[in-house]
Amino acid sequence: MIRINNLQIYCMLLLITAPLAYLITPAIVTHMVGNNNWLAVLTAIIPGSLLIYVYTYILKKSTHPFPIMLEDCLGKVIGKILGFSYILVFLLGTAITLRIFTSFIGSSITPDTPLSVYIGLMLLAGYYALKTGLENMARVSQVLILFGLPIAFLILIISIIEKHDIGNLMPLLNTSYQNFGWAVYEVFFILGNLIAILTLAYFSTDRDKTPRTLFYVLFTHIGLIALSSLIIIIHFGSDYANLTSFPTFKLIRSITVGDFIQNIEAAFIALWIIGIFGAIITKWFMACYVTQQVFALKDYRFIAAPTSVIIGISSLMMGSNIEEEGIILSVIIAVVYGIFYILIPLLVFFTLLFKPNPAAGVENGLKAPPA
Repeated sequence: MIRINNLQIYCMLLLITAPLAYLITPAIVTHMVGNNNWLAVLTAIIPGSLLIYVYTYILKKSTHPFPIMLEDCLGKVIGKILGFSYILVFLLGTAITLRIFTSFIGSSITPDTPLSVYIGLMLLAGYYALKTGLENMARVSQVLILFGLPIAFLILIISIIEKHDIGNLMPLLNTSYQNFGWAVYEVFFILGNLIAILTLAYFSTDRDKTPRTLFYVLFTHIGLIALSSLIIIIHFGSDYANLTSFPTFKLIRSITVGDFIQNIEAAFIALWIIGIFGAIITKWFMACYVTQQVFALKDYRFIAAPTSVIIGISSLMMGSNIEEEGIILSVIIAVVYGIFYILIPLLVFFTLLFKPNPAAGVENGLKAPPA
């Protein structure tokens, strides 16, 4: 039986939320609410906590992991249709993550290298990781987070020591409620990736503590993104930050402390690449696992090869420039995630709330491992 501990689950969940948001979210939120970006990020704790409660309740009441729980709650036909739809959503999430990675590397690091080279290398490494199985992926994720997370916070702390202007934070709340609400949602919908817990929890060595693990992920994610957003405003001001596509990278590139801390962006790039790799393999695993469960296959690992082609082609076809990719991420993905990661889990939540033991006798899919 495959078993992973809650620390490994924490690391996998943080990888599918934080690395992409670390680079992209401060720019999107700053564009919406200016110097109040960090307040919007902190406010996302409220809907994030409610979403965690929804996921936790589903876990307590469901007899099967995701996506088979959809068949238990909504019927076999609707459950199968939604399960197949989630395959496409997870593949889309993997492809957009890969595309943002290649666009950033191609535009800011090595612009002369074809994007297909980066996509091919990342897919090859991801394919190998998937073939090794979930337990090895969890161990790799644990190493990545335990090594990379402290460095990510350290880089931000160094940047605020190097240059700061607290006056850039004023005036507070000088934006419309509508813009502020949309900014909060731009932070919140990324937390919908935590839906992976509806599968990963069934492999946990201590399922009772998975709610605590989810809140650890929430606070770490919000803390990291809020701190980076705050420092960007303190360092650059909202007007200048709005002129850059990747203000987090611009911030780190500008760090020079004395004569001995320079060119720190090299460490950031290496750190971010391995973080994105962890995000890709976790989302890719979810796509393969859901495919296995929907079609009642014996294993998910052989699905990695055909899905790699879909992910690679989709990544190449997504947007011809950074502006179009920003629209895909902040509009299309925001809507898709809102439907599949937030609204549908809410539907399952209310179904379980009024129907505590739906289809408990369903034999399809993987049942919860014995304690």
